[in-house]
Amino acid sequence: MKFLVILICLIINYLWLKDFDRFDDSWFFRFRCQMANLSTKISRHPSTRWVLGTSLTYLIPLFALGVILYLVAGQLYGLPTMLVHILVLLVAFDRIQPGKLAREFLEKWKAEDIQACTLYLKQELAMPEALKIDDEEALSEYFSKQLVYRSFEKMFVMFFWYIVGGPIGIIFCYVSYQLRDLQIESAARQKADERECKQEAEITLITNVIWLLEWMPMRLLAITFSLIGNFVRCFENLKKSFWSAGVETSSVDLLYGYASCALSGMVGPDMSEADAGGNSKTRERLQKVARIQALLALLERSQAVWLILLAIFTVYA
Repeated sequence: MKFLVILICLIINYLWLKDFDRFDDSWFFRFRCQMANLSTKISRHPSTRWVLGTSLTYLIPLFALGVILYLVAGQLYGLPTMLVHILVLLVAFDRIQPGKLAREFLEKWKAEDIQACTLYLKQELAMPEALKIDDEEALSEYFSKQLVYRSFEKMFVMFFWYIVGGPIGIIFCYVSYQLRDLQIESAARQKADERECKQEAEITLITNVIWLLEWMPMRLLAITFSLIGNFVRCFENLKKSFWSAGVETSSVDLLYGYASCALSGMVGPDMSEADAGGNSKTRERLQKVARIQALLALLERSQAVWLILLAIFTVYA
């Protein structure tokens, strides 16, 4: 059933949800605030208040989902259960397709509107205000990294944990990433010396949880990159960092490094377009376009490989 659920969700996400978000994540912010207020009423000790609030934020959605799955189990030949699985996976998926992100960014990039590119990154990829991008090289690199990591976070991580833990695994991942995003927004509004100890402890906890959630999917995706790209370069990089990468290592940089190795010697602009530009700046811009398109193709091929392997596993398991 899991393969069918993933396939249905991908079709719905690509067709029905491709232009706008029908599942608004703002509810989680309100829910998190309610849990924080509840923990304040229950516990007066600051050192345990954040633990209680975080625990409730995880346990209540997991408990509610468990009750729903128990109530619909075995009814109507499993159709209600499948619908619950589909709904949970759709909520966790990214409603903005990687292809749409790349297309809209490249439209502004080809128009040489750097200000529009920067504004788009802030709106769609949460580029922090503190990050000053003053050249095209840094701008395209930031977008490339975020394109790869966002696809990994919203799709491949969810694939893996849905296969391992079903909808319960999906909700756990979803809550973890939402908590991380809320903490990033909160930390951005405060100076480092004004940050409370409880907030630092919560950030450390969520960082460790996400590192554990991403550890295996990231290495499986790196192996996939190796199989469909430059095997030697990508696999050598994977061997060097397979065990050594820790929480202090940026998942964004690590994953982008795997993707870059997979594309080594395989990316270049169309020569007719490059020659038509007539100058080195035009050729460099075309190279950036070709690299983003190659990264997108790499992600799409990797998704196809995962679906094929899941289909084979479903048939023979």
